[in-house]
Amino acid sequence: MSYSVKFKYTDECFVYPKLIAAVNTLCVKKGKDCLCTSGYRSLAKQRLINAQSLAQRKSQGAYQKSDGSVYTPDGKCWAAAYGKSNHCYCIAMDITDSWFQSLTNAELKKYGLVKPMSYEPWHVQLLKHNGISQKQKEAIRDSVLKGEGKDMDVKIFQSMTGLKADGIAGPVTKAKAKEVLQCCQEILGNNFKSAEEVIKATQSNPGIWLGVIKTLKYFDRFVMNIVNKMGGCT
Repeated sequence: MSYSVKFKYTDECFVYPKLIAAVNTLCVKKGKDCLCTSGYRSLAKQRLINAQSLAQRKSQGAYQKSDGSVYTPDGKCWAAAYGKSNHCYCIAMDITDSWFQSLTNAELKKYGLVKPMSYEPWHVQLLKHNGISQKQKEAIRDSVLKGEGKDMDVKIFQSMTGLKADGIAGPVTKAKAKEVLQCCQEILGNNFKSAEEVIKATQSNPGIWLGVIKTLKYFDRFVMNIVNKMGGCT
């Protein structure tokens, strides 16, 4: 049996592959699966998380700053400013399993992991990401969201999407890949719905090809067949 991290929400599985790999190694060592309840967060998701965090801690005197961040009077930050959480940069995961929350940083260090906030035993990152610059965070986020990571394999993809991590690209994995690809295309703005949209977005001289659509029968279908095959259209 292969133990690994699973993601509660499909839209949050876009996490730095090496972080997922490190957590998977930990799972295998412990002989347990774990559940990531919060991975990558879009700005909209971060706003939702902040609102929830504020509501959950109202009785503790929680308050929200103008940048959206949520604090309690003891100075603890429970939700970062909008768009500034490490979750928004694909470099953090929240794992709520009790066995995981009981792990100390001394033990996590063996796997290159760390819980940077002692009061959030569910929040984990790669140790090497402590103290990295804003520019480095943005580069990691862009790499993950654009699918440019060179070190992802089938097994990591399966773990990211909550499938059995066996490294085999079977029908279930392929179906999930199509589902995730569509989500990626929407993030990147490539979910084209017509041949005209494809041509305007991809051609340096779209006028020529738009003319071809009008004069060459079935050319628009030809274009969309290619796009559909590549997963760029709903």
